[in-house]
Amino acid sequence: MRKILLLLCSTAFFSQLSIAQQLHFTSQYLQHNSMYNPGAAGIANKNMVGVSYRSMWASFPGNPKTFMIYSDFNLEKLNAGIGAYAYRDETGPTSRTGLQLAYSYHITSRDGKNKFGLGLELRGLQFAIDKNKLNGSLGDDPVLGGSSNKLGIDAGAGAYFTNGTFSAGAAVSQLIQSKLELSNVPGATESGRLYRHYNFNANYKWQTGDNIYLIPNALVRVVEHAPTEYEFGVIANYQERLWWGLGWRIHQFWTLQAGFRLLDKVSLTYSYDYYQQPIDVFTQGSGAHEIGLRFDFKK
Repeated sequence: MRKILLLLCSTAFFSQLSIAQQLHFTSQYLQHNSMYNPGAAGIANKNMVGVSYRSMWASFPGNPKTFMIYSDFNLEKLNAGIGAYAYRDETGPTSRTGLQLAYSYHITSRDGKNKFGLGLELRGLQFAIDKNKLNGSLGDDPVLGGSSNKLGIDAGAGAYFTNGTFSAGAAVSQLIQSKLELSNVPGATESGRLYRHYNFNANYKWQTGDNIYLIPNALVRVVEHAPTEYEFGVIANYQERLWWGLGWRIHQFWTLQAGFRLLDKVSLTYSYDYYQQPIDVFTQGSGAHEIGLRFDFKK
């Protein structure tokens, strides 16, 4: 059974290279704007560094795991912002190690209330496969004759607007669509490559009491040759010290998340994703856990 699962993971990996989503994601996307849109880098003016760990479907051998280190800074004197993400994404015998750098130029209205960011990003991704985990399952399959790792360099762009109450943005990643050929399959007519990912997001900060806010939010992700993904959620925030929320990715999972500030500059977040049919039948009730720790340089 273990060999079959590893084989399925391998098949899914090579399918991703050609037809499906290739970038990792987070359920706490509202806290990672610059990861989805370089135009949002530094625009929140929070100046922070953090770490995040996500584990999905623990009942599966070789279940997906993602570890991230990230930062976001506002360069006030330059009217700009920078963001950076370093990550390691593992699924069975495959892994993706990447570095994402974002730069955003900010255009601010005279009254200082409206900000518009235009951003560019540079990505470096190394796709790798541990063939020792596949020998027993694939035997002499041509897949094992290819490279064990491949480096891809790509870029992206985005635009982001905020006035402190309403925020919205649009971005595209893997704009160049660099080629990746890990397998050496005779007679193959389609080369593996990175596909463009389009992200559209919006949120509204609605004050419902003294220092109490509700933040409805939405994210739409469009990937070539893959189903469009829709995520909706709402977060309740009290004094920037305690927050909790509910989210839904249509036809995939529900997510519950919460966070609180440990100290003036340190905060902890957690989310749990409950997957819907048919995947819940195979995960035996084990969804996805995501935990994050963040340090803010500003109060």
